Amino acid sequence: MLYLFLLILLGIFYQDIKERKVFIWLLVLAIGCNGVLYYQQTLQQLFFLHISINSILILILLLILFVYTKFKMKMSLFEALGLGDILFFLVFAIGFPVETFLLLFITSLLFSLIIFISLKAKLRHKTVPLAGFQALFLFLILFINLAFDIVNLYTI
Repeated sequence: MLYLFLLILLGIFYQDIKERKVFIWLLVLAIGCNGVLYYQQTLQQLFFLHISINSILILILLLILFVYTKFKMKMSLFEALGLGDILFFLVFAIGFPVETFLLLFITSLLFSLIIFISLKAKLRHKTVPLAGFQALFLFLILFINLAFDIVNLYTI
């Protein structure tokens, strides 16, 4: 299942970089794969507790972004953030315990910012392929962890 998830992450990265859009079914597969990987590693009660907390944190973030884009930027949320980006947030929320989710999610956003700033001149589009960069980040973390067996990301 982990190998399938890694392939899906590469697919999301490629699509978002190339076309600035990702097939919804690919994102749903990513959510499902990561959710199954986490579910297999933890107790059922902890799984549901952690994805509930993670989802609430994502909803709070989206609410803040909604208010900011509406009143400060004078645009809709979906003009500033794509549906694929929001769905990719769920890949993190459904697939990890709260501590790992927070660490990986925040680090992936910083990674995306650094990569975008570094490659800004070379990119065709001037928008951030956030889901793609986050997918690349998660791929790298999972691949390195698989290769060197550093830590189990799905347990606390």
